[in-house]
Amino acid sequence: MTCTGAPARPRSQLNGEVAEKIARFKAVFIPYPKHVDLHDRWDYLQQLGVKTRGQPQMGVRVLAPTGSGKSTAALAYQARVERDRPPTKTFRPIVKVDLERGSTSKKLMMSILDRFGDPYASHGNELTLKRRVFACFEHFGTELLIVDEIQHLNYRNGLKNDVTDTLKGMLDAGLVPMAFLGTQDAEQMFRRNLQLNGRLLAPCDIRPLDPKREDDRRDFAQFVARLENVIVDEEILRERSDLAGARALAPLFEVSAGVVGRVSRLFQVGLEFALRRGAHRLEPCDLANAVDQWAIEQNFISYNPVRRLLDA
Repeated sequence: MTCTGAPARPRSQLNGEVAEKIARFKAVFIPYPKHVDLHDRWDYLQQLGVKTRGQPQMGVRVLAPTGSGKSTAALAYQARVERDRPPTKTFRPIVKVDLERGSTSKKLMMSILDRFGDPYASHGNELTLKRRVFACFEHFGTELLIVDEIQHLNYRNGLKNDVTDTLKGMLDAGLVPMAFLGTQDAEQMFRRNLQLNGRLLAPCDIRPLDPKREDDRRDFAQFVARLENVIVDEEILRERSDLAGARALAPLFEVSAGVVGRVSRLFQVGLEFALRRGAHRLEPCDLANAVDQWAIEQNFISYNPVRRLLDA
């Protein structure tokens, strides 16, 4: 199978147009059952926190493979809350922080203060920073703290400086509930502190979809179909593809290992190929190129199952 489309124009003429259309594709949040469930649990946690302010707060963990859409779902939830109740100079309903590798309890406090716009976020010892964090929660009426990339929190410092005790202490302060997002690498951190676990709701971990399960196959197909709809609805390409059909789903499942965020990223890379060759729709050759140049190079897979579609 060959790729259709007009001859590609010089890259200098295409970059702006391609970047604008890819930005539109990236901006769309596609409802996915697991992400919808997360929004529901975060909403419950937030409302529970408001009604129990001053009492020990609850938390929830969300562990999943990279590319599962945890961060995207969190940003979409924050945007939804802020549309209904916009932040002001004295109100910040949701605060989301992203941890860097090797973060400590002190760096966590610094990250939170930085999100609040504290110009002196790095000044002071850990206890002083923690007091300022708590003061910010009270001043801004924050209702939910989302800590992303929780696996980067260094919990191996020793019993005298166990970061899980810091998290437990923040919940016990009674100011704000917390959502912890990360990869499965963080599971050991939660296992080591049963007191922290006792303050958490049931885990909302996201497992990869299994092609052997009928409901997972259905969810996967629906997600791919929504991706295709976005491409047309956002006027990125003119025509809808048929990549949600049974023939294309199997190799897409293989490449993504059932992680839907990887499918979205694969489509994004494939779209650039399609746009640069003036195509009317996203085709298997675009996805095959995306696997070669993105998925294989990024070590998500060692072979290209999409090539089977080209040989059919």
